[in-house]
Amino acid sequence: MFNPFIKYKGFEFFGTLEFASGGDGRGVDTKRTVNQYVGDIVYRFGSEEKFYVGARYNVVDGKLKNADANNISINRFETAAGWFMTKNILAKFVYVSQNYKDFSQFVGGNPNDLYGGKFNGILFEAVITF
Repeated sequence: MFNPFIKYKGFEFFGTLEFASGGDGRGVDTKRTVNQYVGDIVYRFGSEEKFYVGARYNVVDGKLKNADANNISINRFETAAGWFMTKNILAKFVYVSQNYKDFSQFVGGNPNDLYGGKFNGILFEAVITF
């Protein structure tokens, strides 16, 4: 895993490059690979950089099991605007779109809830951090 972070004035970039491989807990699959790629860009502004806007793109792809014929992938796009009301209190508004691709329609003869799955939505959140 590699997590670069770059800050220049109010601009920030945070990324994740993660490459994982291994078997399953039962020892059935000898090797499978799952990768994750994330890019997060934020611009902080205002007095003491208390406000921000940002965007994130995240992709995870790989095989759930070696027996699966195809890789699956999940991608997520987010945009956000936030305000640090105090040092420890953040309020933010987020739009998110997430898609599940290449999942099997059935798993063990049962419908797969993630087949063709996707969601889009908005979120307002206020958090207290420590």
